[in-house]
Amino acid sequence: MFDAKSALTLFRSSLKQLCTATSSASSFSAPYAVRFKHEYAPRFVKVGKKHKGRVPVRIGGSIKGSTLQFGQYGLRLKSDGVRLAAIQLKEADNWLMRTMRANGAQLIRRLQTNIAVCVKGNETRMGKGKGPFDHWAVRVPTGKILFEINGPNLHEQVARDAFRVAADKLPGIYEVVTLSDKPKAGFDRVDVPEKVNVVQNMLANPTKRMANILKSKEDFYKKYRR
Repeated sequence: MFDAKSALTLFRSSLKQLCTATSSASSFSAPYAVRFKHEYAPRFVKVGKKHKGRVPVRIGGSIKGSTLQFGQYGLRLKSDGVRLAAIQLKEADNWLMRTMRANGAQLIRRLQTNIAVCVKGNETRMGKGKGPFDHWAVRVPTGKILFEINGPNLHEQVARDAFRVAADKLPGIYEVVTLSDKPKAGFDRVDVPEKVNVVQNMLANPTKRMANILKSKEDFYKKYRR
């Protein structure tokens, strides 16, 4: 007959084997969630609420994001800036992927939704932070490229037809751009400006504050530091 100590030891060993088998089975049946590149929802554990905000208007002459970087053809926003929801981008993405997969081309996505849109119910008092999370969105300024297409045997007309249908699924007016098109600063097309070495210009003609910083790095002034 087993005594109390032997029975307790046998029970513990059986329980340990059962827990090990359960954990191994659960690891195969429920893998970790992975975010793929075609998904527009960011990989955030906690969703931070955002203000409604406004679409930025570029008045400083910035051409960032208005030229092709990876592909041969692109879809660029031509009208005023808009806020696009993730489901709207996904609809256009699905159509472009369906078309490009048949032609052996590659789709490059230039946007990522980073704004958590919350919806507040009717007859709710004023104040922020009361609405629950609803969907993800992104603010797109004028002249921003949304998608790019690249392929060795991709005809221009095929790319234009695919972008035309994708643009119908999105709010706003869009245009198809190629490598020969000029960048846009706001609503105007501009030439590519020459690159300026800001650091070199600052060292050649420093301001009063910059001159003091450069002087402080000399050995003569380092002797008096504690």
